[in-house]
Formats: sequence, C-alpha cells, structure tokens
Amino acid sequence: MNGGHDRTPGAASPMFTLCSSQKMCSWVLSCCLALQHLAVQASLLCIFHFLLLPTLPKELPHAQATSELLARSLFACGISTVLQTTLGSRLPLIQIPSFEYLVPAMVLSSHLSLSASTDRNGTAAASTCPTSHCTVAGSWAASLREVSGAVLTSGLIELLMGVSGVCGWAMQRCGPMVLAPSLSIIGLSAYKEAAFFCSTNWGIALLLMLLTVTFSQHLRSCRLPFCTWPHAQEGSAEPPVPTLRTFSVLLPFAGVCIVCAILSHFHISWESLDLAMAQLSWVNSTFQAPWVRIPYAGEWGWPLLTPRALAVGIAMAISCSMNSVGCYVLCGRLLQAPRLPPHACNRGLCMEGLGSLLAGLLGSPGGTASSIANACATGLTQAGTRISVQVSALVCVVLGMSPRLAGFLTHIPLAVHGGVLCVTYAVAVGTGISYFQYADIDSGRNIFIVGFAMFMALLVPRWFSTALTHLATGWVPLDLLFLSLLMVPVFLTGFLSFFLENTVSGTLEERGLLSKLAPWKARAGDCHPCGERGEANQAYGLPTGLRRLLPSSCKAFPCCFLCPGNEEEEDNSCATEEEIAAPGEGTHLLPKPSSGELQPVMRTSETEMPAWHTVA
Repeated sequence: MNGGHDRTPGAASPMFTLCSSQKMCSWVLSCCLALQHLAVQASLLCIFHFLLLPTLPKELPHAQATSELLARSLFACGISTVLQTTLGSRLPLIQIPSFEYLVPAMVLSSHLSLSASTDRNGTAAASTCPTSHCTVAGSWAASLREVSGAVLTSGLIELLMGVSGVCGWAMQRCGPMVLAPSLSIIGLSAYKEAAFFCSTNWGIALLLMLLTVTFSQHLRSCRLPFCTWPHAQEGSAEPPVPTLRTFSVLLPFAGVCIVCAILSHFHISWESLDLAMAQLSWVNSTFQAPWVRIPYAGEWGWPLLTPRALAVGIAMAISCSMNSVGCYVLCGRLLQAPRLPPHACNRGLCMEGLGSLLAGLLGSPGGTASSIANACATGLTQAGTRISVQVSALVCVVLGMSPRLAGFLTHIPLAVHGGVLCVTYAVAVGTGISYFQYADIDSGRNIFIVGFAMFMALLVPRWFSTALTHLATGWVPLDLLFLSLLMVPVFLTGFLSFFLENTVSGTLEERGLLSKLAPWKARAGDCHPCGERGEANQAYGLPTGLRRLLPSSCKAFPCCFLCPGNEEEEDNSCATEEEIAAPGEGTHLLPKPSSGELQPVMRTSETEMPAWHTVA
C-alpha cells in the first residue's frame, strides 16, 4: 500500500520527482493520471447524488435537473481543486462532496420531505424558483435551496475556522492515538454504501477489485518500455513507468465498464432489478440536458438560510473539517511527505470553505471537501502528481459547463461504484492502523481509548438510523444539529479519541509523542541543511511568485495563521534561491520507483518534498 514497506534501509523514495518539461511523456503521463483521478471523482459524485436526491420531497423535478446538479457540483469541485493545489495545502488532493456532507444533507432533506408530506394545505409546494431558467419547481426546489443554504453556511464556518487557525491548532494536538482510530473509521464509514452498490452485481464489483489488487500488488513491477525520459542534468534514462501499478485503478475501471457495456449491448441481464430501474431513471434524466450552460449564482434561486439550514451547516462544517484534516494526514502519509505545517492546514481549510461557498451559491446540494478515495487511490498507485490533479480540475470545470457531457457519467454501472469504494477506502483503514506502531498499543489506557472511540462511532449512527424519533429537544434546528453530528462516524471518533487522549492520564511514551519512529520527528542522518521544517516549508509553501507579491501585512492578525512563522522563515532562509524556486514549483510529481528496486540518487535540490524516513 505504502510502496515503501520492503525498501532497503536508507534508500531514497522521493515523493516529488521533478520531471523534464521538454519531454512529452511526462505530459501524457500526467493526463492519464488526471483521467484516473476523474474516474474516481466521477464515481463519488454519482454516489453522492444517487443517495441524496431520493431523500428530497417526492415531487419529480424536470428531466434535466439531475444532470445539471451533477454539472454544477463538477464545476465547483474543479475550481476548489485548483484553489487547494495552488493556494491551499498544496497537496495533490481532489475536492468532492464527501460523505460528511452527505449524511447531514440527508438528515435535512428527509426532515423536509416529512414536513412536505404532512402539509395538507400545500404550503410546502408554494415556494417556486423565481427565475425563468429554473428547471425545478415546488417543494423539490424549496428543499434543494434549503440544503444549499446549509452548504453555504458550512463554507462560511470553514473559512472562519481556517483564518482563525483552529484547524492548525487542533492538528498539532493530534497524536497517533487520535490519528489511528480517526483514519481507520474514515475508511470503515463507507462500508454500508459499498455493500449497497456492490449488491447490484457482486461479480462485476469483485472483478474490479480482483484486477486492482492484481495490478497494484502482484504486477506492480511490470513496466512498458516505450515511455522513458532522460534524468535531469545527467542525461541518463530513468526506468520506464511501472504501468500496471501506476494505472491500477484506471485500467480495471475502464475494463469493467467495457465489459458491462458489452453485456448490455447483447441484452444480457446482469444488474439487480430494483437498483437497475433506479439507475435507468437516473440515466434517462440526462438525455434532455443542454450541451452548454455556464452555471452562475442564483440561477435556481438563492440559498435559503433558515434556522434548520444554519444548524445543519454547522454540523457539516465541523464534520467536514475533521475529515479534511484526516485527509491531509492520510495523503502526506501515503506519499511520504513531511508533516503538514499548521499554516498550510489552515489555508487548505480556507480554500475548501471558498469551494463550499461557491457550491452553495450555484445551488449544489453538496460542498467541497478533500477526497479520501482519490488520496487513497494515489497511495495505491504510488503516483502523486500535482499537475495531474490540476489537469483533472480543469476537465471538471469543462464538464461542469456542459450538463449533457456531465450526464454521461451517470452511465457508470452501480457495481463499479461499489468496487471503487472497496479498493480505495480499504487503504484508509490500513493507513490508520499503521499509526498504532508509534504508540504503546499494549497499554490498557490506549486499548480502551481506541476500542471505545471506534465502537461508539459505529454504534451511535446505527442506533439513530433506526430510531430517529428518539431525539427530541423541543426545537427542530437543535435536533437536526445533534442528529447530523451523531450520525457522522468521523466526528464521533475524532471527538471521543481527542477528548480521552487529553483527559486520561498517560506517559508521553504511551501516547507515542516520544517515539523515534514517528514520521513527524526529525530524521536521523538527514543531510538537508534546513531540516524537516525547511523541507515542509518548501513543499507546502505558496508559489515563489505569489510570495513576492504578498504584502507584509498578510502576517498580521488574522492572516498570520495562513503564513509560516518566523522560525520556519529562518529555516527556509538557508535554502538557496534555486532550491526554493525549483522548476515547475513542484507541480510535476511522477510515480515513485517500485519498492525494493534500485533508484537513482536524488540530490536535495532535485526533490521538492523528500520522503519520510524511519529509523530503528
């Protein structure tokens, strides 16, 4: 999974390998990796809308409404991804409406559907879209605008949390006893959705999983000889790309979709009848969508900021910020990067908040958050490249301006969605478990914290999903706030583990805060003149040109939480101008060499983000 478990000690395994801009191969490779990211992102977007839209009031919308919603989400996610990789955390992270948005949105939409069904006077359907371009009407439109109001609220709160530095402050206080159960439960939280979509056809889902495991694990060293590029400055040729491992998600995804298309062409029944009929209505709703329509704010009416929407928006912001911090840690762990500094974490949350603001203004029912599945796919394929993520973001923006093209994504078989969830979220579970090595897991204190936090995170949402009427405080917005938080496993795990870790007495060795193996500790024998802090500042710092344009006032309150501190600047000052302003600003990230193989020696100036090293 990590691509480094069988490396020889001391072997370099750089995350950011600068590729030569003179070689077309690197651009072709980046475009193929962008297509791989787009496949995973499209699957998650379809899952989000497929699960959310049926919970809205049963009044049927216009036939093209669902494809336009998908297009608007793609448009917002594309812009948010560009902001994240350029001005935010700078990690190669795709932005999507995550499950932490889905659960609160479903809580709110289910409550709105119940209110609409019990309204005998028709007042719930009286609120219609005020514009002539609107394609939805009645209670469906009003409910959608209220969900968009919750998304808008969550974006504002996330933006405030990032500017105020709350995100970075919390991340600094998350040791292995918080990260391990949180990352593990992030992966386990998708098991119900994975089982639901796999049940369409377990054969198709298992075929995708089998191919992915075979390509990424058993055939990970297989290379194709037609793609090589000279080594920078030395003229020697690097080994060809390990093709099967690098595209171990894209190739099975495309192959299984082709198999499903062939079966459908010959009228061979292979899908579950109930889910197939649901997908058929979902697909047919895209045929009447226009080819070109540029989304703009307020086209479907402005978001409704009701007390219910504000309460659910607060729950969205809290749970999504916790998910995003976990995704930052997960992505850095999988790509062997230095630990994310607080200012980069704060900037990342700010960019996600801006993306959610845009999504809410466009009328999307989901905001933007860092994609766990795409980060796990990056770790599975060991191909982390910032330029491929940015190319994928530009493609999302183009698809977002064409509802008809975006509608073609709904033709992806449901079983493929389930297989994608299984192979990606499983990596998050394993990554979380790997953090236990830094703490004393034999300690009774740690055993209780991990077991109690994870068990309650699975138990409480299960109970509330079958007994929703048991939560009644007397004020509906407060009920929705508590219910939205208590049904998100990530929030429960993070809150319980953080609370118990900081209240139950324990030694620093028990907590893993003194472990020499911890990835956030300084590496023994590190030859970098600036140390890990300088490496992190180079890797996560803003582009050089932008840093020069920023005024000195950006380091004053409240923007001081978005800039590196004085100590980081001093560490970074020992780096030369050529090291800081490396070619491409680290946007070109090629796959790392496969595990256990000889690798060319990389100088510090040739790697923007060196790998984590572990010492015995």
